[in-house]
Amino acid sequence: MTKMKIGVAISLLAAGVLAISGCSSTSAAKKTATKPVTITYWHRMTGSWNTAQQKMIKDFNASQSKYKVVAQSMGSYDALQQKIMAAAKSKTLPTMAQAPNTNIGDYAKTGLIQPFALSQKTLAKVYPSFLAGGQYQDKQYGVPYSVSTQVMFVNTDLVKQYHLTIPKTWDEVEQMGPTLAKSGVATIALDASYDVALESMAHEAGSPLITATRKANLDSAKTLAQVDRLLSLRKAGILSTAGSDGYFSTAFFNKKAVFGIASSASIPVIQQQAPKSLHWTTTQIPSVNGSHQGVLNGNYNVVFKSASKAQLAGAAAFQKFLLQPKQAAYWAEKSGYVPVTPAAVQSSDYQNFLADNAGFKAAVKASDDSFASTVFAGYGDYRNALLDTVDATLTKNTDGETAFKALQSKTENILSDN
Repeated sequence: MTKMKIGVAISLLAAGVLAISGCSSTSAAKKTATKPVTITYWHRMTGSWNTAQQKMIKDFNASQSKYKVVAQSMGSYDALQQKIMAAAKSKTLPTMAQAPNTNIGDYAKTGLIQPFALSQKTLAKVYPSFLAGGQYQDKQYGVPYSVSTQVMFVNTDLVKQYHLTIPKTWDEVEQMGPTLAKSGVATIALDASYDVALESMAHEAGSPLITATRKANLDSAKTLAQVDRLLSLRKAGILSTAGSDGYFSTAFFNKKAVFGIASSASIPVIQQQAPKSLHWTTTQIPSVNGSHQGVLNGNYNVVFKSASKAQLAGAAAFQKFLLQPKQAAYWAEKSGYVPVTPAAVQSSDYQNFLADNAGFKAAVKASDDSFASTVFAGYGDYRNALLDTVDATLTKNTDGETAFKALQSKTENILSDN
């Protein structure tokens, strides 16, 4: 081989190496470019809830390659709230998180979160009352995730024993109560605080505790009438409130109450903990004026302002995935919450679930009639004051009018300050 030919060969070899190197660089660049955007997601789910949620996250990540959701459980709402507050100071907030809707007003006011970038077409798939729980100043800051309605638990054995008709109104509860009370049995049991029952009753009576325009009705005649009703029923032994355990189920399990009112999220707990000998079902809560309107409970997904545009887009994509009928039905089945969309309720998967779990039928039916508490900045302070007020009427014998007039004043200050 001549020197000239050797030189050409070396040149060609060098060109080949450069070509390979260039291909390698291009391949690496493509890998970097297509690396999924990480969506960090903080939540409070544990145990079987966390397992079910993790499956949905895994399915979402496998359904596309643009985003990757990485979740972290904080174990409880209190721990999650503390973590979020600490992360806000250190500027290490996640892309999205779960939050009770009562936190949304304060998060929005302080600039921690921003509205979800979801179309009206997507949001229209959700129950309107559920959506309302995530709205602050007419913007959708939170999207419902784990929502529960109010239901009445029924001990069917006691209903037969005492020849009762399931009450549809609070007037009927009051009428059947004295006979039961003589036998040492309450008609209805509540958890330790009656605040949830009161909010539902006041709303039905036409006096929302806090209106959509942020007007407090805590000392209105209609609200005080329901406070007096609850306290009078309790004094007469017709209504019982839980002791240190905090839950209605103790009286219900021990056949010390025929009915019990609680969140539908209690249904799985009752299923697991009720004595095998206890026969029970659920139905709608008693009404004040014929409309069975119960207040919603639960948590919402929110997104933080500190997230990048790509992360916010990923969070929206993940939330849309969670709203799909298959996912919403699966989560409701596994968590005990109600589906957040009518399409999920009507899906064959969830209808099959209802066929085997009749106790959830009343919870789902209540979705159409339920309402969300008004979201506002300062809600946490208001709620603490409300619980203190209820406690004062139960443990300190403070009369309802005195206690709730004082609460009205405190609440007006909270609303004014915020």
